[in-house]
Amino acid sequence: MEYDPLVDLPGGDHFHDVTALFEDAAEDMHPGALVLTEGFTLLDAMSSFEIGEPRFDSGMALLDKSKPSFNPLAPLTPEEVCWIIDRSVSCEMEWHSGYTLSQTIYSFLYVHSLKEIDPDLVLGGSSPRSDILRPPELITVVLRAALLGLLKCCDLSWRELNKGNVYDAEDWQSEKCDVPLSEALPVKYICKVLDEACHWLETSAKVQQPWKAMLMNRLMFRKSLIVLFETQLSHPHSGLLPTMINLSLQLLHPVMAVTPSEPGPDSPARLAFDPQFPRVIVSYIPLHVLQLPDQAHTWALLKGLLISLKNVNDLAGTAELTTWEVAGHLQLWCPQPHSRFPYVRSITQSAFWDGVLVLNKFALKHVVVQFFRETLDTCYDAVTQNIVARWQGSAPPPLVQIERTMTQILIANIKSLWYNPPRRRRFCAKSLFDWHELFVVFMDVCVRLAPLQDQTKLDHVRRARVAVLMYRLSTIREVVLSGFQLSLYTNEERVFAYWYVVQVLEMHLACIDQLMPGMSSDSNAYSELSFQLRFLTALQSLSMTIFAITVKKTTFSWRRTRLNFLRRYKWAFTPEYEDVDLQPFGHPSFTKFASACESMQKEKQFSLDNIALAVEVLSGLLTSPDGWAGRWSGERKKFVQKLLDVCIDLERHLPSSEQALTTWDAKSLKWDADVHPWFPIISEFPAAAPLR
Repeated sequence: MEYDPLVDLPGGDHFHDVTALFEDAAEDMHPGALVLTEGFTLLDAMSSFEIGEPRFDSGMALLDKSKPSFNPLAPLTPEEVCWIIDRSVSCEMEWHSGYTLSQTIYSFLYVHSLKEIDPDLVLGGSSPRSDILRPPELITVVLRAALLGLLKCCDLSWRELNKGNVYDAEDWQSEKCDVPLSEALPVKYICKVLDEACHWLETSAKVQQPWKAMLMNRLMFRKSLIVLFETQLSHPHSGLLPTMINLSLQLLHPVMAVTPSEPGPDSPARLAFDPQFPRVIVSYIPLHVLQLPDQAHTWALLKGLLISLKNVNDLAGTAELTTWEVAGHLQLWCPQPHSRFPYVRSITQSAFWDGVLVLNKFALKHVVVQFFRETLDTCYDAVTQNIVARWQGSAPPPLVQIERTMTQILIANIKSLWYNPPRRRRFCAKSLFDWHELFVVFMDVCVRLAPLQDQTKLDHVRRARVAVLMYRLSTIREVVLSGFQLSLYTNEERVFAYWYVVQVLEMHLACIDQLMPGMSSDSNAYSELSFQLRFLTALQSLSMTIFAITVKKTTFSWRRTRLNFLRRYKWAFTPEYEDVDLQPFGHPSFTKFASACESMQKEKQFSLDNIALAVEVLSGLLTSPDGWAGRWSGERKKFVQKLLDVCIDLERHLPSSEQALTTWDAKSLKWDADVHPWFPIISEFPAAAPLR
């Protein structure tokens, strides 16, 4: 049929060629430039063609006509069922790692076929004819039980994660997409289904060894996880938890020992997982296809989860706040592999404070009592009585305000140790004003106290004021050093950060010097302060050396450096501080930094004496008393050893004189948070040495 432009052209023939007009208009535009009308954005432009485009439309179902459709009742061998169960655990652990349910659990197609494989609903002729090696009960009894157990574990984990200790869309993904996770099925029913499946495997002659044992091991392990997660959720301080965790670890070993082989390309087991399936689920989050990790990685994740829960249980029996701080800092600074799951971090916070009781047995006052005992080696009641006896103010002493404020700050501080690192840093920055307000209250109290009649006695009220300042300085140090671990700093900002850390540590060490005299040298409080004194001394010495090197090898744009300073340390210039008469201690000063840089660049002497001092101090810490570290003493010494290895490496490779420094290439310094969270290493740095 001949084409008639007057008839067939859509819209008629009233068109004009405007190519030249557009060419003239675009003549002065640069390649890649856009001209948008008011109210029309690039997002609007992309949205106009994203529907149906696979790269943009996450809801587009990509139907592969060459791929067979999934049949939930397709007969499977015991080995194939075993493989499916194992890969479903991979989906579960990826969800625990932060991916969405749509990308992980919901890509397991049997999740959407529970009714089809229910043995009470399967009609006699509805399932395909099976041979003797592929009994239908493997699907309707065994696989269904494993699936229900998987969904129940996800449900129990979801409930713990939804408590608010960790943050949705930041730490984990809560969106269920209207797909049930067996919420309505009680734990006892799921356990009964798993027991019935184990009984069928044990008594049936349709499944032979070794698959009978392998399938039973997986079902028994799943049951142990359900009981464990349910107990963690409802009774986080149960005395049965250690036994449950050990049982799960024990049952995991035979599961990890033997892995079923990969199904063949034509096996129906391969159709059980479809990474494209989430495209047809109602979701508010654009999704990408997720490739599941290998099975060895999955078992390592699962084992790490259980070991982390075991550590949480040990920590839950510890009443000392400083021990909680030591454990929390260590898992932030040098996290163990597969240990920082959102579920574990939520469980830890729940174990510490459930909104009513501290550690499920103490009133809120416990944290204040422990603060005075662990930091000052004194009794809180004795301090309050001392305040009342010496009070000279017209109004009653603000004891209630002090206790309430300390409780809020200390509980929030402990919980924040199990936030994700960026949120932990933001929390610390915001909490600095709270610490300052508390310090001001103690200053005001000290002004209104009568002098001690016996001048030989320790004034614990004034010592408490110093302890509060020490905690605030420690928080400032955490804010600054965490910037290295999060890779936030430019080259110029690194120079300022190391200089600032030196200043903060100087004040922190002065606080410790004021607190240690008068303490019993046999007390844990004294041992802990002694450890901190030496550790911070080494930290200061190393920071001083890195500052001296980086400031000499960095070219500054002072305008840009000042702008970065105001942006990075904006927490120090918030308007709230203007409402308090007392100026805060330890805040950064750009003027002092500029003067320090000028003095250091004029300095003609350079040596590695400070690193040698750090090596000497850290070596002594490896045999120091434990203080309040408790069971985490070994982990803390490993961290000290890690810092010692960095010092030794820097001492070996850094230039030892001013003349050598002038020709030395500063680019050989590498900041790698996996090697050390705060300090650089030389590019040839070897693997970490074992604990000495």
